[in-house]
Amino acid sequence: MVQNIFILIVILLKNFMRVDLKEKKHFLTVFEAFFDQSMNRPINGISIDSRNIKKNDLFIAIKGENFDGNDFVDQALQDGASYTLSSYENESSHHLLVEDLNVFIKELLINWLESFNGRIVGITGSNGKTTTKDLIAHLLQSKFKVEKTFGNYNTSISVPLSILSFALDSEIYVLELGANKVGDIEYLSSIVKPDYGVITSIAAAHLDGFGSIENIEKEKKSILNHSAKKFNFHEKKPNSLAVNFKENKSNIFIKNLEIASHVANNIFNDSNFPELNGNLLINCLESFKMPPGRGDIFSLNKFKIIDDSYNANPESVKAALDHLSTFKECRKFFVFGDMKELGDSEEMFHKKIGQYAVEKTDILFTVGKLAKNAQSNSNNFALSLHFNDNLSLLEKLNELLTDGDIVLIKGSRSMQLDQLINELKNVK
Repeated sequence: MVQNIFILIVILLKNFMRVDLKEKKHFLTVFEAFFDQSMNRPINGISIDSRNIKKNDLFIAIKGENFDGNDFVDQALQDGASYTLSSYENESSHHLLVEDLNVFIKELLINWLESFNGRIVGITGSNGKTTTKDLIAHLLQSKFKVEKTFGNYNTSISVPLSILSFALDSEIYVLELGANKVGDIEYLSSIVKPDYGVITSIAAAHLDGFGSIENIEKEKKSILNHSAKKFNFHEKKPNSLAVNFKENKSNIFIKNLEIASHVANNIFNDSNFPELNGNLLINCLESFKMPPGRGDIFSLNKFKIIDDSYNANPESVKAALDHLSTFKECRKFFVFGDMKELGDSEEMFHKKIGQYAVEKTDILFTVGKLAKNAQSNSNNFALSLHFNDNLSLLEKLNELLTDGDIVLIKGSRSMQLDQLINELKNVK
């Protein structure tokens, strides 16, 4: 399982740099127990990026394919790190050597969690993890002290580091558990042992790492092997909401909200609290903000954008198109970028999206080598164009967009379609 730390580390470094420790004394106690020695320096935070070192941080030097954190150990100490740590030796007396970083992080977390007396909600799935996690945490905050993993920090290193930054007197931890290959969910859930294990969905995603949809299903379901209460919403529908949400709420969001309400109400029942429904649910959601790039709708002058730019796989794109098709009496644009990590069938998946988009959008714009396959039946749209880069696509959008139009923007993270949206905001 050592590979778990390194495979996603390049992506990880862009999104997850350091955490502050709320339980500094407890962390130091656990840290000293691991090394069986006392530490004469405080540790206030943990960083895996030497550029963001703060005074009294622990710097964990990770070696990846394109970089080596060990090259920056001395610099981290100069910048104020209390200690540095890696599986490589260094002459500094404040550098700590471990044989296996993965074992170190796992054992540290297990020992740390022994002092946590609350409950853990673990969430995995091919789609909807982050939104569902944020919704569950938001609903539970009406009754409990809750901590949650930030953003999409869901890997084998970001989940442990997130937990180490939590307060021990919190009552519930809500964790998003991600996977790019076989073994990831099994590894994480075996450590955190959720009291409530949640699967939002199972679909074709990260096929490069998993190899087949069967492997994806097996891996997602492994969370249930380590969960006290099990919620598999791929096989079982959540309870329907007692409230009818109509205002631009997509079926995707409604499903995520149904899952979140189902799980939250189960926790409320276990704690002898009344369920959230009707006006209570509406009031609770008034302050909820959608995670960036997960289908939020906003207006720029007199046209609207559905920002679903965070990521994409075939099922999530189809669901987004279904949402787009519900907007009547307006001209609909679909901006479609490559869906990554779909294995040998990647061209077929993109071609099928082009077919699925017929009658759900008026105008189809594609960008990327794979998304170009969606253009195979371009005569079925009022206008269908392919672009080699986001800049030329942006220029065409600025030329065509007018009052009343709505634009769905959807693609994998690496397509950087969020930057396209930022540029549209600046221009318009």
